[in-house]
Amino acid sequence: MKKPKIVLLSDHINGGAATLANMLANDLAQRAEYQIERWHFSPPAKAGLFTGQVVERSLAPSAKRPPLERLIKNVSRTLAAHWRARRHELALHQAIQTERPDLIHVHNIHSADLYHGSLLKIEPHIPLIWTIHDLWPIKGHACSWIEHTTGLRDRYEIGCRTRAVLLQARDELLKQRRNLTLVAPSDYVRRVMRPLISRFNTREEMIPHVVRPEFLSAPTREAGRGGLGLSKDLFWLGVGATWNNNRKGMDVLWRALSGIDCKGLGLAIWGQEPEAPSLPDLTLRTFGSVSSPAQMATLYAAMDLFICPTKGDTGPLTVLESMSSGTPPLASRIGGIPERVKHGSTGLLFPSQEPAALARLIEEARAGQWPLQEMGMAAQVYAHANHSPEIQGVQYSRLYQSILAP
Repeated sequence: MKKPKIVLLSDHINGGAATLANMLANDLAQRAEYQIERWHFSPPAKAGLFTGQVVERSLAPSAKRPPLERLIKNVSRTLAAHWRARRHELALHQAIQTERPDLIHVHNIHSADLYHGSLLKIEPHIPLIWTIHDLWPIKGHACSWIEHTTGLRDRYEIGCRTRAVLLQARDELLKQRRNLTLVAPSDYVRRVMRPLISRFNTREEMIPHVVRPEFLSAPTREAGRGGLGLSKDLFWLGVGATWNNNRKGMDVLWRALSGIDCKGLGLAIWGQEPEAPSLPDLTLRTFGSVSSPAQMATLYAAMDLFICPTKGDTGPLTVLESMSSGTPPLASRIGGIPERVKHGSTGLLFPSQEPAALARLIEEARAGQWPLQEMGMAAQVYAHANHSPEIQGVQYSRLYQSILAP
């Protein structure tokens, strides 16, 4: 009997959502229930990313735009993005015509300049699953928050289309595609989805995000610090995936650190390095972009606390990665974070954009007022029990079976 062909589709091969799709592809391929193909719009992946059973298809094998598209970009980035979207849509639909998948599982697509209308053009008999990693497919923006310094709502918008266009295309997709299933990774996302689910009677599921196996077998704190050359006499805070934009809340962290005595305090930063103020008593170590999961797990494990001061997020993977590595997170009380971080048990929470509250918790933790070792162990137990790759594979396999059953 021929195995059903499942396509896992995303914009890139790297990044949070893409990494989850990669892990899922490998896990499902090993189960041997399906033919698994991993499609994306990046150059082909390096050897070793996928098991031999996964068929990888790069739908945009060159990182460079075609000459005419590059010329248009010099005149109008928006127009060039629309040309790029047409090129990617054509590549996608040609692959569908050639490969004839039985089901397409969509992850993030916005960085390829695709959107709801692109999915609506897929042959209507092919079932679609769309995992909602951020709120863009639902709200037309990835996330939003009230900026405390101005009192104004700020939105993290992505892609080349206006929010009005996205919302109209969203409604058309939900209205016309009766074989579409939306998957939420958290109760928070599910609550945001609920009005649309009720309005269009769309099928929904909840399947939590997972962490890579390397984080589930992170080294001890002592071994991590030794391997990274970090002083064992300092109290180390870690910050990862730091982007130079307002959403990630690095300004909140800097204001918090500016208000406390930083002697004996270390801050390790990996990812894009932010602009740091002058804090002469703070020991600062930067590691740049880290691509190795093993090195990233070592960084998490070497910290006393992992700081996530984000202002707008659905549920950052960095929080789960820290927990699975045995380091308690100190994170903003927003989005889906409180579902995973239980204050005083598996980590610490502070009100978003309140640097004084963040500073107080850092000082309390450094002074030993919180049982960080016990919290880290509890966080690791939680992550292992609820966010291992095997759990995701089992749940998606059941979902596929229920959709494809005759």
